[in-house]
Amino acid sequence: MTDEKMITPKGYNENPDLLPVPPSERKYNSLTFTFMMFSMNTCIPMFFLGPIGYSLGLDIWQALIGALIGNLACVIVMYMNGIVGVKYAIPYAVQLRPSFGFIGAKVPVVLRGAAGIVWFGIEAYAGSLALMMIFLAAIGVQTADVTTLAIRYLPIALVFYVGSFIVVMRRGLRGIGRVADFGGPLMLLYFVWLVWFLAGTPEFAPNIPNMFVSSAGYFSMPFLIYLAVQTNWWAPMALNISDLSRGINPNKPGALPTGLIIGIVIGQVVGTALGYAAVVLTQTILPQDIILRFAPGAIAAGIGLIFAFLAPWSTDVTANSPPLIDLLMDVFKLRWKTAVIVAGIIAFFGAPWWAVESGPAYVDYITTWASNYGILLGPIAGIMIGHFWINRKRSYDLLKDFYTYGPEGPWYSGGWSKSAYLSLLLTWIICYAIAFPTGQIAYAGPMPFPGGVTWYPAVVFSLIFKVIFAKAFKE
Repeated sequence: MTDEKMITPKGYNENPDLLPVPPSERKYNSLTFTFMMFSMNTCIPMFFLGPIGYSLGLDIWQALIGALIGNLACVIVMYMNGIVGVKYAIPYAVQLRPSFGFIGAKVPVVLRGAAGIVWFGIEAYAGSLALMMIFLAAIGVQTADVTTLAIRYLPIALVFYVGSFIVVMRRGLRGIGRVADFGGPLMLLYFVWLVWFLAGTPEFAPNIPNMFVSSAGYFSMPFLIYLAVQTNWWAPMALNISDLSRGINPNKPGALPTGLIIGIVIGQVVGTALGYAAVVLTQTILPQDIILRFAPGAIAAGIGLIFAFLAPWSTDVTANSPPLIDLLMDVFKLRWKTAVIVAGIIAFFGAPWWAVESGPAYVDYITTWASNYGILLGPIAGIMIGHFWINRKRSYDLLKDFYTYGPEGPWYSGGWSKSAYLSLLLTWIICYAIAFPTGQIAYAGPMPFPGGVTWYPAVVFSLIFKVIFAKAFKE
């Protein structure tokens, strides 16, 4: 394997932040990476996963099974892409070059970055709402008015949210690692305590049987929609997991599967259960509102809202902002610190304060997005996996070639991989063919959009096509 410290870009000027991470800076161990995944996973929108299942007519067991299947599938793809980061310390933007071509890699960078912008905005909205609720409660606003006013004045809190994000992210991987040690796990523990408290309160205990009432089967459309939501939740991260895994100590590769299984799969199942139980018990949608109205006392409510700010904030730091920063560094050639500032500005306008006027509207916004964009990212994952694991795995040992502009590098046909883009096109056509007769079509304006569980066939078909076409085109 090429020594990361010896790589010199050839034929072009590379952004230094896209070079492999030096061994001296790769310090994540199993504990750090697991906490990072917990922090990435444990966010306020995660607690909406249970209510989404409830609204679709699923009981709590169906919601948990959907969470297990959807996240386990995602984690398998995460591992298969993330091991590249552990072994070669390269970011997503560079990892794409051997499978899509040096120039062709920019398209999946943009697609992943676009998905990151939406999730970045969703999380920023959640954290800023908690921050504004803390402020309003502290100055004595009546509890009944806090949520309405917090939504109205949310852009003010969003400025502080984005500012704190910029301060931490400008420190790079070191700042990310430190944030990952506390945000998400504290939020999860708080909700465990709060749900336990609510379940033991006479006012809410009679609602417990409602958690076991179902009006939909496991092979029904509502369950498939829910499975799509759970799967697509972390489908974007399945692409650019190397942005984080490249910080893992190369002598501790077990940190990757450990962190993914515990932090993502187990964390998501637990979070789904807690969110489902909290909403059924209180019949209240917003987690921040549940904390404010039903936590026992002002101190408990204040602590909970602080955690409600930290959880989405740490998720934006670890999961949602890196692909956007990748896009800015790779396509626009910005340095890391400048890209962080630009990403923060984009996050301000990406947060749906301009589109959301109530708690239910926020849930609808998340559900619509999370159930319908897997088609964009599934084929990219399949192409990356097929190239690394089957077509050209040994080529990754020649890491310097990925930083070579021209025929000596991953150039193929003018910098584009014919096998990758033919695979992408055919996979999209097949997904449309599956989505129309099965009723899994959503509309973005007038455009029909394959939604539902099309992520699954998208990964499989694109992988198969990539393997076949790469051999046919001798790529």
